[in-house]
Amino acid sequence: MQTADDMKRITEEMVSSYESRIVNVAMIIDNTHKIIENFRIIRNEMSNHLKERLAKEDTLRKKDFDNMMRNVLLMQDRREEEVRDLLKTFLEELKEMAEIIKKQLADGNKVRIEDFKSLLDSIRTRQTQRGNEVDIMLKEFHEEYTEMTKSLNELLRKGEAVRIQDLKSILKNIHNKQMNRSKEVREKLDEFRKQREETELKWKNIFVNDAHIRAIN
Repeated sequence: MQTADDMKRITEEMVSSYESRIVNVAMIIDNTHKIIENFRIIRNEMSNHLKERLAKEDTLRKKDFDNMMRNVLLMQDRREEEVRDLLKTFLEELKEMAEIIKKQLADGNKVRIEDFKSLLDSIRTRQTQRGNEVDIMLKEFHEEYTEMTKSLNELLRKGEAVRIQDLKSILKNIHNKQMNRSKEVREKLDEFRKQREETELKWKNIFVNDAHIRAIN
């Protein structure tokens, strides 16, 4: 049977673990921003080279090239924003959880061990779910950018033989994959969100019980 001292030790370990994760996630955010900027530079350079080549051959005006690229780039921009927002939310939640655990630790004997243990279990579950969301978004984001740069590179390797139809075919393929990938990601994230809502409901019940006990005491 776990004692108050055992719970205090476990809580202190969790606080330390969360503080370490906060540092790690902050580093991931910084690295992700750098990766996004690097991808943008590479993508834009390749896109501009391709635009110049097609315009030079008098097969496609630069304005028309930009219009053809617009849908694909808009979806990528949206994905970048989603990744940034999710990482920001993840970091904020980690900080929030660390503060909640510290507060419970400071309250000491005012909290029942059973309720506190349930709270810690719920926190672990919630953060695992959020971590899964982050992993999925980062994985899909990286795959999409890799695919984009690979496709543009294939067109550039054609040299002067590249034609408008080649660009149309590549962009259609990229856009279809973007749509399918977006649907798959949404379905996975929706499932994780449902699980997280169930976890948050357990949280509320724990805090209600905790508040009731404090009011009595």
